[in-house]
Parts: sequence; structure tokens; C-alpha cells
Amino acid sequence: AAPGSGRRVVCAAPASGHLAMVSPGMEPFCVGCAVGCLGGLAVLVQSRWLRIRGREATKTSPSLSMWVGNAAAPAPVKLGVVSGNDDGGHYLGSSADVEGADMSKVVPMIVRKNARGARWDSMKIVFVLVGLPARGKSFISMRMQAFLCWIGVETKVFNVGQRRRQRETDDQSAAYFDMNNDEAKTKRDNLAFEVLDGLMEWLDARPQGAAIFDATNSTVERRRLVQERILQKDPQCVVIFVESFCNDNEVVEANIRAKLAKSPDYAGVAYEEARRDFLERIANYERVYETLDDTGMKESELSYIKMINLSSHLVAHRVYGLAASALLPFLMSLHIGKRSVWLVRMGEAEKGTEKHLQKGYFADTALSENGEVYATRLAAHFHSGEHNNARVLVCSHRRALEMAALIDKEGTHTSVRPFLNPMDWGAYEGVPRREFATRTDPDFFKSFTMDPINTRFPGGESFADFVRRLQPVLVEVEQQVEPCIVIAPLSTLQLLSCYFSKRHVSEAMDIDFPQHTAVLWRPEGGSFVSETFTVDQFPEAPKEHPAHGGKGDYETKEKKKRRLAAGSMMFQRGIV
Repeated sequence: AAPGSGRRVVCAAPASGHLAMVSPGMEPFCVGCAVGCLGGLAVLVQSRWLRIRGREATKTSPSLSMWVGNAAAPAPVKLGVVSGNDDGGHYLGSSADVEGADMSKVVPMIVRKNARGARWDSMKIVFVLVGLPARGKSFISMRMQAFLCWIGVETKVFNVGQRRRQRETDDQSAAYFDMNNDEAKTKRDNLAFEVLDGLMEWLDARPQGAAIFDATNSTVERRRLVQERILQKDPQCVVIFVESFCNDNEVVEANIRAKLAKSPDYAGVAYEEARRDFLERIANYERVYETLDDTGMKESELSYIKMINLSSHLVAHRVYGLAASALLPFLMSLHIGKRSVWLVRMGEAEKGTEKHLQKGYFADTALSENGEVYATRLAAHFHSGEHNNARVLVCSHRRALEMAALIDKEGTHTSVRPFLNPMDWGAYEGVPRREFATRTDPDFFKSFTMDPINTRFPGGESFADFVRRLQPVLVEVEQQVEPCIVIAPLSTLQLLSCYFSKRHVSEAMDIDFPQHTAVLWRPEGGSFVSETFTVDQFPEAPKEHPAHGGKGDYETKEKKKRRLAAGSMMFQRGIV
């Protein structure tokens, strides 16, 4: 704003002393904070009117944006708010320039508290599971472990039930879980804290990591003792409770069936007998169960994530930072459906000149004749049975678009995701890993050997960069309830395979994924099982099959031209 064209307001950043200019019809902008703290936090206040002591002061734009610095030590972000108003007070944008303002009535308003343990800025974090039996706690724990390991956080699950089965060899029927059975209760408590101590020993032996404490933790008192024990051993450790709360009978019944089918507690026991005993066990816990809830103020200071009926409703309380940006979207995608996930490698590229093999032209290379055969057979397979409504996620390379157009001719179930494009190897594009020692810079190779995840290829990406790029796609894959087909290049499929197989990302380049291969992943509890298919295992499509482009004859050049045009349209739709 030109000097003198607006009025001055005091910046809301604590002790900044900055002044900001407010021009007519424009939003306040604090130059001092913007320059002094380039990583500043933009606080957006949705308020059309600025009010003081309940009366209209001045009209502003619908949004009031102000920059506040957050580069220094963590401190609450404060804006002025007038006390005593019936509607809870109004935001105050200026004090000195509003005639008649009585600043004695202005009190600070906390926009976001820097709650202890609420941010994932710590190097160590403990997730404490909460919930009744058959609520999917172990399922959530295993999927969380796979995801956290995939994004580079060393994670381990500590399951109290497994320790109980190893230690307690006597009768463990529902009577063992009776809350009036003091002797059994003492045994269960001792086992739980023994596992918790082992968890803290594991975490203490590492500079950073995440541990998941998988137990019922069904009462306020138990959760208090768990948090106190953790912080007593490591005051800097972050504790986040994760509750699986289910009141949907269908979800509970599905969990009960899965539990009885796999639980060692009921191995060799008739189903109806096992079901009666397990329901009695659940009833014992229900008599004392206390859900996480801040309305009674008993646990309002805790950091927790509450999943209601798995992912149908999720509540995050005092959870900020990476825990919110990375983990919450993933947890929201989880479900217990049995849909399949296909990882399909792009078909062989058409052989061309050296120019077309260069990086800049590789993405626009068409399928070779062998690639066409592979794509046609694959499409014929997907046009049958359970895959009729499959969701197709495809990278933006031409070969992938050609394959997607064969599988989904109308393009109604296809989405183009450029995030699925191959890893950017920068200056070392095309250099096999076995030749890194001789064909890369010695300093780079030394750094890559010491830290293969975070070492960035010159002019390209690191594996950590690649994982962050693929996170939204993985969440999208997980949330699908219909079969999902992912068509992508080798490096992308290798990295996605690390999640499904629970392998470390550093092993991605070692995963074998031959040309003209598709891998089927099916959920099995909290894990996945795989089956590999090659082109020969897919039946040859009959000539009248739509994959050939028509009825009774193979695809003509004109029909292929229209199909490629359809692929181009899908590309545009995916970008939009």
C-alpha cells in the first residue's frame, strides 16, 4: 500500500512490535513478520466485521489474514478479543486507530495451544490403542506400523494379548477377564506394564522411532497410569491415544467373525461355543469401559485420535504437526473391506531412435507389439468378474494411458495421477544400482551408502521425496472399496510394494517386478498377501472382445487412433 493510503494496526504476533498497513478494501499484511520470519504462519480469521465492546467498528474484507512469526521458540499465537460479549467476543484488528476503544476489556485469545505432547516434533512417539475387544485395534496397529515404516519412521507393535498367551497357559475363558476377579486382574495389569516397559526399552535404544502399545486400556485410570509411566521414563516422549470405538453392529459382527477365525484363544473350539465365550468377555469389559471424551474434562489434556466405526467418523483432539498431516488422512482411509489391489507395470515401449529413449521423450513412447499383446490380455481379464467396476489409477505416461483406455474404454472409472510417474533420478537416470559405485560421484555414493533414504540424486529426488509424493495416492488406494488397478512404471510399483509387503523403502530397488507382470494384493487381516501374474497367465482375448477395438476383427489403425485420443482425454480429466 502506498504511504498514507491506509491506517495502521498492531501486529498480533506476541511481542513483535510490528505495524501493518491496512488499505481500504484490502487485508492487513505485516511486512515485519513476513520479512523477519519467512516460515511464518498465516492465521485466517473468518469474520466480516471487526467489533469492539459489541458495537460495529469498521468493515473489512470477508477474510482477515495476518502473518505471525513462528520461527522462534514455540509460543501461543494470540489475537485480541473483547470479553463480555454474548456471542463469545469478536476479533480485534486494530486498537489505536479505533475511536473510543477501551483496551482494558481486551483479553488474549488462544488460536492454537502448543499443548504438551500434541505436536509430532519429538523424535520418539508412543501410540496407545484404546477400545473394547473386536473393535479392530490390532488391525489398526498393523496398518499403522506398515504406513509409518513406509514413510521412514521405524515402528514396532507391542501387543499385550500375545504376551498373555505366551505367559498365561491356564484357562483363559471369559472368567479370566471378569473385572471382579482380582487375581486375574492383577495378572493382566502386570503383563500390560511389563509389555509397556519393554516398549520403552526398545524406544530408548533408538535415537528416534514410534512404538504402538496394543491393549484395551479401557478406563481413565489405566490410561493415566500408562501415560505417567511413559513420561516418567522419557519426559520428552510424545503420547497419542488412538481409540477404536464401534457402535455399528455390522462392523462389530465383522470384527467378531475375523477375531474368532484367527485368534489362538479359540483354536480348536467350536464356533458357537467360542462366540458365546467371546461375547461374555466383551461384556466384562463393557461394564467398566470409559471412552475417550473431553466433555467431562477428565482427559481434556490428552492428545488422542478417536476412530468411530473405523473410518466413518474420526475425531482428532490436540493432535498437530506431522501426526495430523500424514497419519490422519491414512487412518481415515482404513476399512475392513476385502477389495483387491492390482499393481500393473506399464507394457514394453516401442523401439525407436536413440532420441526417443532419452528421458524427455520416454514418457511419450507408445506400446510395442509385445506391449499391445500384454495390455490386451490384461484388459480381457479385468473385463470379467469382480473387476467390472474397478477403479483405475494411472500415471501420465503414454503407455499407461493406452493400457487404461483398453481396460476402461469409457474412461468413467479412470483417474490420471501424475504422482505415479517414475522417480526422478536426476543426473543418474538409467544408471543401475549395481553400477552406482563406478558410475556416480564418489561423494554422492558415500552419502547414498550411509543414508539411502534421504540422499537426493543430483537434480532429482530422494526416496524420501518419492514417498512423500506417493502418500496421497496410497491413501486413495486404501480408501477404495471396489477393486483398484494401479498402472505405473517400475520404480513407482517397487516403492508401493514396500508398503504392502512391509519392507523398508531402502529395499525398493531390490524388489523384482519383471516386464509384463501384474501383482495382486489381497488384504489378510492387518496385512496383505500377494500373487504374481505374467502375460502368459492371462487368457488371450477373443477377437470379438472389446479390448481388440471392435466385434469380430482386430483393432484397426483408425480404432487405435480413437483409443489413443480417449487416453489423451483421460489425461486431461485427471489433471483437472
